Amino acid sequence: MSKAIEQAPANCPLPWPTDAMDAEQLRQYAKDILRQTQPFTQENRFTSWRHFFITLAVIALFSAGAVSALAWPLRLLSGVLLGLAVVRLFVLYHDHMHGAFLRGSRFAALFFKAFGLLLMAPPSLWRQSHDYHHGHSCQYVGAENGRWPLLSTHTDLGTFPLLSTDEYQRADSWKRLRYRIARHPLMILLGSQTIFVFSICVVSLLTQPRHRPWALLALGLNIGSVAFLAINAADILLFALLVPHLVGSALGVYMFYCQHNFPGARYLSPEQWNYTATAVHSSSYMHTGPLMAWFTANIGYHHVHHANSSIPFYRLPEAMAAITALQSPIVTSLHPRDIWRCLNLKLWDAERQRLVSFAEFEALKNDPARQQALA
Repeated sequence: MSKAIEQAPANCPLPWPTDAMDAEQLRQYAKDILRQTQPFTQENRFTSWRHFFITLAVIALFSAGAVSALAWPLRLLSGVLLGLAVVRLFVLYHDHMHGAFLRGSRFAALFFKAFGLLLMAPPSLWRQSHDYHHGHSCQYVGAENGRWPLLSTHTDLGTFPLLSTDEYQRADSWKRLRYRIARHPLMILLGSQTIFVFSICVVSLLTQPRHRPWALLALGLNIGSVAFLAINAADILLFALLVPHLVGSALGVYMFYCQHNFPGARYLSPEQWNYTATAVHSSSYMHTGPLMAWFTANIGYHHVHHANSSIPFYRLPEAMAAITALQSPIVTSLHPRDIWRCLNLKLWDAERQRLVSFAEFEALKNDPARQQALA
């Protein structure tokens, strides 16, 4: 049975099934999951193309509504639905980058390369950050010394910045302010600007010479499109571009955030970290209704995806239903209560092995044992 999201006990983490395993048992556990998930990596080409073209048809339909001469409430609704449909297409792009969806298709590769540029996530930059994320998911890397100020994700990490309670307590006021900005819910709401524009494109343009042409092309295409529409069709800019971008990026970035920032997630040191155990148990399962599962292309089955990223999105539910080890994840949802619980987690408490809020940190920082450890 899946475990509903809940607050972790005050002095201990939520238990993982792997906690009692020794090194040899963990190795066997990893081998078993890889072996059991392998059959589900087989792609059904007809099914993949069907999902691809249906997604494009839905995007075309909502785009037509957003640019049409309908009353503005209907255009606004079309823009919102267009944003949700773009989230689905982005997950298909994500799966293609993993080699799980339309692998080897030249047409798909060309299409998704253009799509990545339009969404300011060029394939080479997306692959760099996302592959790192999968290879080091929930591995605690510390304060990101030497990186750009902690305003958003960095392209090498592919995740939100995270400080431990000890590091945060040692930090000066300026570093704390930058960190609070980085973890603020507005960073998720404005995910398109903070992550895709700033972290993926601008930072790469200034710091990574080999990626500069792609970052520059992505920025140029988007700035040019916005400028053209602002001058010639402000209504289309609003309903067909700005509204979908806001809705799509807010939902997509939040889902990425909450799937590794939830009560029960652990961020372990490289010495403690185990790829499979962390992939399965520090990745949540987001329970949604069938409509939202369609718009998000099953990315809510995130623990299954991290167990084996070569599984096409449409086979993730099938894999979870068939493999016992994948049937007990911690469950999140889009219920406001669960969203608040996930957004409220700000710091990693290594002593208690759980994420805590700023309020919890303030309550714990005067703990004599912690003060002695920091002395």
